[in-house]
Amino acid sequence: MGVNVRPAGVEDLPAAAALWQQLDAHHRSLGLAFPEIEDAPQKWAESFQRTLGRFSFLWLAEQDGQPVGFLMARVKQSPAYLGGAQIGEISDLYVDAAARGGGAAAQLVQAALQKLAELNVHSVEVQIQAGNESGLQFWLKQEFVPDLTLVRKVL
Repeated sequence: MGVNVRPAGVEDLPAAAALWQQLDAHHRSLGLAFPEIEDAPQKWAESFQRTLGRFSFLWLAEQDGQPVGFLMARVKQSPAYLGGAQIGEISDLYVDAAARGGGAAAQLVQAALQKLAELNVHSVEVQIQAGNESGLQFWLKQEFVPDLTLVRKVL
């Protein structure tokens, strides 16, 4: 009953989008300040579909052949005044509640870090929704350290 982590392709986007919808619901329960929009999961997938495998990377965690988690990462460039370095960003990580505790999230992170290291990025960043203390603890356990704090005022 182990978890298999593998790179995902375009054919996996519907499954990943369904999992992303669960992640979005979790973030909204914590107070995500952006409005809900129609077809958000599909729009999420479309936002990186054309760069998948070049600047965007997606992994699926599967248990008994069924998707139970995913990780989405991107490569972006820091501004010229910060050296113009390539930066890895883990933008989304989710594992279904029933599959948690078995190491799937850590396996997804390791797959992403390995790929980003192969691409010689300077560093890897992750944003954590305010109030997501278990998420923060997870990332600290993965040896990420606090760097910036984002504040927002909705107008």
